[in-house]
Amino acid sequence: MSIFNQLKSLFIVEDNEVESSKSTSKTINSTKDISKKKSPTVSGKDTERFVNILFKAIEDNNIKGYDYLEFVQSINNLKKQGISSEEEKLFNTAYALAKTMNVEKDKLLKTADFYLNVLNKEKVKFNEALVNNAKVKLQEKNSKLNSLNKSLSDDKKAFEELKKRIASKEKEISIITKELDDSKSKVDNIKAGFDNALKQIVNKIILDKDKINKYLK
Repeated sequence: MSIFNQLKSLFIVEDNEVESSKSTSKTINSTKDISKKKSPTVSGKDTERFVNILFKAIEDNNIKGYDYLEFVQSINNLKKQGISSEEEKLFNTAYALAKTMNVEKDKLLKTADFYLNVLNKEKVKFNEALVNNAKVKLQEKNSKLNSLNKSLSDDKKAFEELKKRIASKEKEISIITKELDDSKSKVDNIKAGFDNALKQIVNKIILDKDKINKYLK
């Protein structure tokens, strides 16, 4: 089994560990006031899909030799072997093994930062693709909506015999408005799935960095 397939499960962390990392680390995304906006639905299917995409990016940019990824895998293997349940001991045991391969703490931190940078580049590419795709679709619907609104405004100034035509356009506007709202909601939901996958992986890496700094002397 590929190391990347083994590692994926390590980066989908429990909620309580993610919450703990928030108090000591900065995340890529800034928090915005969304009290007046409907919260996007985070799809488990979307999260899994984006986890695979993000790990493919990590795999494509994998640094040869022993680095942060192998270090994390080593910790997991030691835990599975029942070496210890204490994080500090697991980290230091894995670090002792790493040092036998001339891998120092500085390299672990630098390679962790490297993978954070890889993920950040994926976020930039994702946002650009999402914006461009959404822009085309939303512009088409906005253009048609604006055109229909203008036509409706003109029709309302017409005579009584145009009422049926006006009613038909009002119905069409209602349908297109709903499609526009649905499209915006879908974009938000897809972005939420990506952000959720990204946040879980990033927070895990940042949390590990904190522990490396805390435990490794």
